[in-house]
Amino acid sequence: MCSASRRARGATRRDRRDARNGRGGRAAGREARAVTAAGARRPFRPRRWALLLALAALLLVASDLFLPAGPFPPDERRVILIQPGQSLRQIGEELRRVGLLRGTLGFQLLARAMRLDRSLKAGQYAFRLGITVPGLLRALAHGMHGLNLVTLPEGLTVSETALLLSNRLGVPKQAFDSLAVDRAFLDSLGIAAPSLEGYLAPDSYEFLPGTSAELALRTLVRRQLEVLRRAGAGLDSLPLGLTLHQVLTLASIVEAEAQVDDERPRIARVYLNRLERGMRLQADPTVAYARGMTPRSRLLLSHLRTVSPFNTYLVEGLPPGPICSPGAESIVAVLNATPGARDLYFVARGDGRHYFAATYEEHLANIRLARAQRAAQAAADSAAAAPPAPPDSVPPA
Repeated sequence: MCSASRRARGATRRDRRDARNGRGGRAAGREARAVTAAGARRPFRPRRWALLLALAALLLVASDLFLPAGPFPPDERRVILIQPGQSLRQIGEELRRVGLLRGTLGFQLLARAMRLDRSLKAGQYAFRLGITVPGLLRALAHGMHGLNLVTLPEGLTVSETALLLSNRLGVPKQAFDSLAVDRAFLDSLGIAAPSLEGYLAPDSYEFLPGTSAELALRTLVRRQLEVLRRAGAGLDSLPLGLTLHQVLTLASIVEAEAQVDDERPRIARVYLNRLERGMRLQADPTVAYARGMTPRSRLLLSHLRTVSPFNTYLVEGLPPGPICSPGAESIVAVLNATPGARDLYFVARGDGRHYFAATYEEHLANIRLARAQRAAQAAADSAAAAPPAPPDSVPPA
């Protein structure tokens, strides 16, 4: 009896200890399982629900960061302008608006995590749809605009322009060369000339990756026609009744001759004066063009006898078309040539400028002067390039 009493008291102590430690006896466990099996509701566990909610939020942010914003054609791009002073939230909203983000929360959180939230640069960007948010942030932080910047200097021929565009846009040069003389393409641009020579405006351009040869050339032509319009070439009173094509042609010769802007109107006046008097232009750059040489190549007397409609030493009036792409300054110079000047000749001095003359006698004197100056300059350059004499050398007796 005493033994049974001690066992009962021990069982009671174990039950109390299990209760304090959150454990029930085997019988309690069996009863709990029986109740659960019978369909009773499990006790509410707030920690588990908090974990599930955090996981759901993490998945939502991850989907914003790494999943595409939506279905879209392959290689489609969006252009976006980031203004100076825009906040991180405003930039995110703009990216979401154009379809580059699904949501802005992940964008803002990741920008701060990558410590780029204060490094995003203003500017115009072009992004491929489907770019990841880390990729967006890196591009914005480093100013990687995604646009192909193409700078076309004044005086390029259509072939030189095609080569430069081909290298920058990754389009075969032949595509540009073919379109430049394609009659249907020229007609669609309203150009009656046989090629785009002279109609491709020198300027800096930003092209989206994948820009076609046709779109690039249309952009350049539109810019040149706009330059003509702003310069006043849409007026009825063009100098000597020239057509727009002839204005471009003369402007291209001025472009090839002039090296300083303030001489362009005076050079244009020389050629207009010669046209008005029925004199041949005798422009060296037209001969160089006819021979496939650069505009300022050194010509020989034999070159002046080159048979070509572009050789203005042999043909009357203007050549049939431009010899290069003139810049806006040369076009304006033709339309606003120096008034009253009677110059008919000019000769290069050798320093980028020219001597002008109204008579042939003055011109011959200027030629002699220019030659003497060039010879003196060549001698000075040669002396400067010669190695210095040894300090212990003895001059000849």
